[in-house]
Amino acid sequence: MSANLSARTFVLVHGAWHGGWVWRDVARSLRAMGHTVSAPTLSGLGERRHVSSGTVGLDTHVEDVIAHIEMEDLANVDLVGWSYGGMVITGVRSRIPARIRSVIYLDAFVPTESKALIDFIEPARREKLDNAKNADMPVPPPPLEAFGPATAAILMFVKERLTNQPWRTLYQPLLGLNQQPAIPTTYIRCQGFNFPPFAFFLEEMKKDPAVETHVLDAGHLCMLTASDQTSRLLAATR
Repeated sequence: MSANLSARTFVLVHGAWHGGWVWRDVARSLRAMGHTVSAPTLSGLGERRHVSSGTVGLDTHVEDVIAHIEMEDLANVDLVGWSYGGMVITGVRSRIPARIRSVIYLDAFVPTESKALIDFIEPARREKLDNAKNADMPVPPPPLEAFGPATAAILMFVKERLTNQPWRTLYQPLLGLNQQPAIPTTYIRCQGFNFPPFAFFLEEMKKDPAVETHVLDAGHLCMLTASDQTSRLLAATR
């Protein structure tokens, strides 16, 4: 698969507990191909962990990305959402459709109107999340093994940077999704990550002939464990 030869503008949105730092290698590769790349960090996470408060929710993170795109005056954006980032980019796409060229879900949640991330989590895996919500405390990151296979060096790189996730981001439903004209949409599934919701989203997306789907031979941390492969795939999407 060859990369798209025309220069594109990628905005990479990270997942829960992570920050823009997780895109380091992919951003470098995409820029080397001639693309414009930014990877904003969402409120309360990564280097912005100090701005966390009990009011940070999914709507805050949608606003974070909208503000980034508008302040940088970005247009024809290829909006990439990884994991929880799929919740965020769905809201962004609905709010500022004129600036978005395509949306790419990278092993990510694909919400519909009034759905929260927690709605896709089976009850047996919700205890730690519910405990944080009930205590009005941020959610600590899961064990590193939960993100799939990776080298010891990559796991240490990640471990040193993970931060607690504001609980409201996982429980707040996505509201006000507007019906928009169709734009190029891609779903990429990382087959090395055993997570039933993402397998479900892949199958649902396959039902729409207008959606491009791919399976990547990598774990959930594909942007670190298979950065070149991930970069080439992103650059080759419609």
